[in-house]
Amino acid sequence: MPVLVDGNVVVYESAIIGEYLEERYPQLPLMPKDLGLRSRARIWIDFCNSRLQAAGSEVVHGSDPEKAREKLKEHLKTLDRQMAGQTYIAGDYSLADITYIPFFTRQQRYGVPVNDSTPHLKSWMERLLARPAVRSTL
Repeated sequence: MPVLVDGNVVVYESAIIGEYLEERYPQLPLMPKDLGLRSRARIWIDFCNSRLQAAGSEVVHGSDPEKAREKLKEHLKTLDRQMAGQTYIAGDYSLADITYIPFFTRQQRYGVPVNDSTPHLKSWMERLLARPAVRSTL
């Protein structure tokens, strides 16, 4: 689990760390300014954490990995539909996109790779993983 220490402040849980950074450093916004897009970003952050990551965890640690893989495939199809015609998931590059990067770097371990069966999702993943700040950590 990631932990951020900023002076006397200790923050854990990646989504909360992202929100903390958004508010702590407003000159480098991580969330859209438009309220509709900001809400959409939060929806997709929640989708990643409560559905995609949860299904991935069930594949690795759960009692029925095949059932979890099927759930994961459905979630990836949902994301593929969402990404059709879009560069990023909620307007410009944002915390919503950043939230998916850890999943994309681990997706092979779940046995449900992002590939040509989900072309919009695959393109988005490739764009995210090609960003210099991301590439330098891989």
